[in-house]
Amino acid sequence: MSKREDQRESSLSLSEIDSTRAPDEKQMDGKSGEMLYQLKFHKRQGATTEVGKVTEIGSLEDSPPVDLQALQTDTYTHYAIFRLKDRSTTLIVQDESGNTHKALSLGKDTVKVPYKVSITIQS
Repeated sequence: MSKREDQRESSLSLSEIDSTRAPDEKQMDGKSGEMLYQLKFHKRQGATTEVGKVTEIGSLEDSPPVDLQALQTDTYTHYAIFRLKDRSTTLIVQDESGNTHKALSLGKDTVKVPYKVSITIQS
């Protein structure tokens, strides 16, 4: 198995993360969940890693955040907001193949998806 295949194998999709959340955790949108996740951002300059908790996760078709309304729902299916250890938040989107990407909102009508993100459970 190549390194790239191994990376994809171990990365969780947002829909997988959402399906394993407890019902009471799903009701807590806006508050950080219990599970810690490691997010590896695959930037051109090299990969960086952050640790965070899910604060909100959902389908882009149902009710996307205002920041993501410009995103094409035929390409991207889910979104998640993670609160990182430094208290900042980061926005992640999932494409129809289950791959996760960083999303940058640049105003109401522009969203950029610059690089992939691998998500694993923090051990």
